[in-house]
Amino acid sequence: MRFAGRESWQVSHGTNRAVNTALFLRDTLALSVDTVPELPGLDPSVPVVVPSGVDRAAAAEEWLGWWADVLDHARAELPAESPADPAGRSLTVRPALRAAVLALGPAVLDHGDRHATTRGALPVGEVVRGVENRLGRHVRPFRLVITEVPVQGVVWERTTDAHVIASQRFLSDPARSAPALRAVVEDLA
Repeated sequence: MRFAGRESWQVSHGTNRAVNTALFLRDTLALSVDTVPELPGLDPSVPVVVPSGVDRAAAAEEWLGWWADVLDHARAELPAESPADPAGRSLTVRPALRAAVLALGPAVLDHGDRHATTRGALPVGEVVRGVENRLGRHVRPFRLVITEVPVQGVVWERTTDAHVIASQRFLSDPARSAPALRAVVEDLA
């Protein structure tokens, strides 16, 4: 949220196609990679499909570097080209992942379309006003990005001071999401 005449705070909340694509590839190819933060499998789970010509071992070696690019893209204020674009820089230097994205193209797009909308509504304004009331002042200007992921279980993980990855299940539970959001806003306020 921004107010005319003064700097204010901004919270963006939603899904990110590149994040969803990376997690879809991880699960579809059954890659043995550790995400940071640790994220369980997709919900609903996807079948393992390894198209011919896709080198799973090479894709697994490239995946963590790609995941770092994907997270940088998700938290960027003005995102540049998507790291999930097969013609983009991120996949051009990762030929095994590029081949997988191209081979799984329709399935990647279908998965991305099914999970492109935010399901939970966070009480952002209410939480910020509550923090301001407790502090007795306006919060300092801050920007927070909450990336919603369709994974199993309950996840709320800060990847940086101003970026959180959260599962849809976590965000749909106000008893969990509001206090977690409050703690981050208090830290940034």
